[in-house]
Amino acid sequence: MSIRARLLLLILFATLVPALAGLFHFVETRDAEVADAGRRLATEAGRVAAELQDIIKGTAQLHYGLSRARDLDAPDRAACSRFLGDVLKAHPQYTGILTINPDGRLFCDSLRTGRDLDLNDRRYFRESQRAADAVAVEPVFGRLTGIAVMQVAYAARSDGGELRFVLLASVNLEQIMSNRAKTLPMNDAVIALVDSGGTVLSWQPGGEKLRGTSIADTPLFRFAMAQGDNRTQAEITAGGVSRLWAVSALPDYPEAGLRVLVGVSRKGLFEAANRNLGQSLLVMALVLLAAFIGAWALSELGVRRQIARISHALNRFSGGDFDARIGKPYPGGEIGGLMAAIDRDFGLIQEQRDIINRLNADLERRVAERTAELEAANKELESFCYSVSHDLRMPLRHIDGYIGLLEKESGGRLSAEASRYLQVVAEASRNMGRLIDDLLAFSRMGREELREDVVDLGLLVKECIEFLGSEIQGRNIVWKLSPLPAVRGDRAMLRQVFANLLGNAVKYTGPRDPAEIEVGCTGEAEDRHVICVRDNGVGFDMQYAGKLFGVFQRMHRADQFEGTGIGLANVRRIISRHGGRVWAESEEERGAAFYFTLRPA
Repeated sequence: MSIRARLLLLILFATLVPALAGLFHFVETRDAEVADAGRRLATEAGRVAAELQDIIKGTAQLHYGLSRARDLDAPDRAACSRFLGDVLKAHPQYTGILTINPDGRLFCDSLRTGRDLDLNDRRYFRESQRAADAVAVEPVFGRLTGIAVMQVAYAARSDGGELRFVLLASVNLEQIMSNRAKTLPMNDAVIALVDSGGTVLSWQPGGEKLRGTSIADTPLFRFAMAQGDNRTQAEITAGGVSRLWAVSALPDYPEAGLRVLVGVSRKGLFEAANRNLGQSLLVMALVLLAAFIGAWALSELGVRRQIARISHALNRFSGGDFDARIGKPYPGGEIGGLMAAIDRDFGLIQEQRDIINRLNADLERRVAERTAELEAANKELESFCYSVSHDLRMPLRHIDGYIGLLEKESGGRLSAEASRYLQVVAEASRNMGRLIDDLLAFSRMGREELREDVVDLGLLVKECIEFLGSEIQGRNIVWKLSPLPAVRGDRAMLRQVFANLLGNAVKYTGPRDPAEIEVGCTGEAEDRHVICVRDNGVGFDMQYAGKLFGVFQRMHRADQFEGTGIGLANVRRIISRHGGRVWAESEEERGAAFYFTLRPA
């Protein structure tokens, strides 16, 4: 076999092994992405269920406030309806709000229909009177609109306990589910809402024909009604499509009987993972091809041809031509030195290839030593993370456990001050748990692989604002969102940047009414977009700005604003990994502005 053939085989083997290893890694990564998609389905189902519970609780608070309004006790039915109409304008999540007299007759409603209805046969009317200081919940289809609503009823009573009237608000379930369908984690995912009888209240997107139908005798309904929440089960067919499903209930309102179902087809489950795999394989193939061509060129010019010159000289020398020389030019490096040595004295050839072998052995030894040092450092870091996530959490669980036991054993005999002490200890334990979580996230952020792609910052900001959910509910916040550019970066990491900055803006504008939060692009610097998040909150003293992005550094006392002092440190680490920089400007009681730079798409 010729030298050229041997070199080609060596190069092929050298590139094939990492190619196979890379392929195996990419397949494993795809399987992990599919498993993660299943977990995201469960998370989405739980998130929607939690949102429905929050809406019910918010409705209960609204009822409590309305029950004390004098306008609802007025005998003027038209005036009462006008008042409820104004309330409805401020709460578009409801299709209507009305009051029911103790005899079950409709008195006034926000739609001002003037109808005379007897509502004694409504379950929510009867149950609301039995639920002391609580609401009755019943999902139904609206008689006029034909869409799914959640009836939330509350019995308003006098100081003597006599029933004054029943307040009813109809939550627009179709609108809520339609909005949630726009934020599903995968393109072909669907979200459905089913009541305890198996009736499909809503199916989004594209489920208009399924609305109002029954799935009571189907495997999907049996799966939905089984014990436990946030479960996944593969390959359940519904609506003519086989999907992977996750389910969540409303544990705080079991009487509602609602189940939130989120499903995605196997094709959709694998679509994103296969796309990423295909792109990665294409890149790997191009890299390996370039490496193969480069290695072949180097081996041909730098090795085979020079060895051919040496071989030709050796053959002449062994044939008795003692004047044989390789001749100039000599290439640089060991081969050139070897050629020069052969030309000086053929007897020194063996001594020269031994020197080369010793150099190679020493190089391999040094590489092995450095590799071992790196592996040891990684193991120490992994050991530290395990210690934080396991060993440090154990005492916290003990503290929480013993606090619960002490409260149970005391049987209410503890003084108010002693109970407060226990609450302080419990809160400190929970704060320590959050601090551990933030430290682990901060540690992982520096080691996670940066997955660059084109990121639409405008869409990312809207997602983060929507995710704030209950944190901004009831707040008077004015959002000023300017058009934002597309940039290159890791979408998940940049989402964390906006989540931290917007979360801080919401937190530190707590004393403001209205609060103003602005997000925009202020221009370019060093060929990068400059993004700004500004608020009219409490601000901070700029003389302490130097420690703003450090770990555990806080500008305000913990009893004023909660937090662990890790969020802004994470922001700086993420922006630094993207090759950008971050800074802040502020005045006390005059708000704060945070700036960072990112590469254009």
